[in-house]
Amino acid sequence: MNDFNKYLDDEKFVDWIVDPTDEKNAYWETYISQNPEEEGKIKILRQYLGALQATNDKLSQNEKQEILDRIYDKVVLAKSGQGPIYLNFLKYAAIFLVLVGTAYYLTIESSEKENVNIDSLLQVAIDSVTDTKLILENDQEIAIDEKRSIINYSGNNNLVINKKDTLDISAGTAVEEVQMNQLIVPFGKHSKITLSDGSIVHVNSGSRLVFPKKFLGDSREVYLDGEAFFEVESDASRPFTVKVLKDEAFSVTAVGTKFNVNSYGKNDRVTTVLAEGEVHLVNKAKNSLFGKDKKTIMQPGELVEWSVSAKAVQSKMQVDTEIYISWTKGLLIFRGERLKDVVKRVEDYYNIEIELAESINEEFRLTGKLDLNDTMEETMENLAVSASAKYEKNGVNGYLITK
Repeated sequence: MNDFNKYLDDEKFVDWIVDPTDEKNAYWETYISQNPEEEGKIKILRQYLGALQATNDKLSQNEKQEILDRIYDKVVLAKSGQGPIYLNFLKYAAIFLVLVGTAYYLTIESSEKENVNIDSLLQVAIDSVTDTKLILENDQEIAIDEKRSIINYSGNNNLVINKKDTLDISAGTAVEEVQMNQLIVPFGKHSKITLSDGSIVHVNSGSRLVFPKKFLGDSREVYLDGEAFFEVESDASRPFTVKVLKDEAFSVTAVGTKFNVNSYGKNDRVTTVLAEGEVHLVNKAKNSLFGKDKKTIMQPGELVEWSVSAKAVQSKMQVDTEIYISWTKGLLIFRGERLKDVVKRVEDYYNIEIELAESINEEFRLTGKLDLNDTMEETMENLAVSASAKYEKNGVNGYLITK
């Protein structure tokens, strides 16, 4: 066990396990890359040190002995007259894979259970609804026919819709467990909902927000399919996390801030724009040896694009945030944007297809705004005029812009 002892006696090693930082992770990543034969032993020690929950960077003799005893129990293959037969390095690695495999299985099993619960809420397709639909945890469905709706949870288990209709939603609150609701906003409409913690979410056209009736525990988690702008109520003890339904590897975590997430299912990317505060983009697809998710920290005024297919951040840039969140005010604002990009935003909002004729310069820059309270035909007319062009119907759900 001397090979293990040298790490247990190394205060720098134990300090890394007890209090990991990016700098410490980088040091030990480099160490392992230069000493690959040590990787198996380090992984095993991390497993048992984590279980021991050491609180300082110097282990007592009893703590070291406890870890060595645990490892000893795992690595003794048999006994002979000469004493225990120890596994060689490859067998240590094999044991570690079994341990990790078991942990991975339990993690996946737990994740699948969670996904099953979420999946059970997704039976109603977004493009199948024409009215904004609020589906409560007891399967009660509330249809809202207004183009723009406001939904608010009050503190006494009442649900107020458009500041006038009040519903009692107190039934079933005796059980302290997460009860999930969902808000489905059809294409061409928009809704604003205040969650139980006071956070406000603007849900854009053709989007779904899955959220708990009441946030429990030490975190606040919601699920998004489509686009939403979040005004998160500050609570440092309970981070607010947006999980994207189209890609479980990606999520956005904040404490108290304002940000926009665009994750429309037909796009390969998820775009996050930060208006105020700070958010962390979490990449669970890049779990390192050290068990930490890769994070990208955003600052106000930044836009980050995440690629669903590549499972990675593709770009990060400074932008005019008003352009990306103006839809919350019922407007699409564009300032020197390319025609093809403006067209894409209109397509997403109305769930239509717009084709540009060969005679149209898709790189043509537009400055102006479109009122999303207009009808689709009015929007198309204004878009065509802005491009010094005209439009015509093109199939059941499409338009053609031409000269």
